[in-house]
Amino acid sequence: PFKKPHKIRKFHLLLDTAFAHPSVFKKLKTKANLKHVRHDYNLSRQTEDKDIYVIATKENRIIVTQDDGFKKQVNKKGAGILIIPSYLTNEEIDKSLYDFISGKNPDDFLGKAAKI
Repeated sequence: PFKKPHKIRKFHLLLDTAFAHPSVFKKLKTKANLKHVRHDYNLSRQTEDKDIYVIATKENRIIVTQDDGFKKQVNKKGAGILIIPSYLTNEEIDKSLYDFISGKNPDDFLGKAAKI
């Protein structure tokens, strides 16, 4: 009998304070559920990495950051982290994240840090 391929879950991403409003990332929004530390949670730019990590872990989100130091927060049972270069434009961020998550399973990134 023919088995239906299981649907790949959408990525649930949490954009760190350095990023533009989620509405800017048009391509990415088609593949991912986007939330933003400031725009969706009203947290300040000074919010500690560990506090952001707690929110992401509770909501099963993967943090998108430009801050290499964020890797110190990662633990096996927690949120994942995607680190992207800080010199990219919003369009390049949109495209590179879109390309990176296409065809991938978000569960493979929980509790891990990956550089894009």
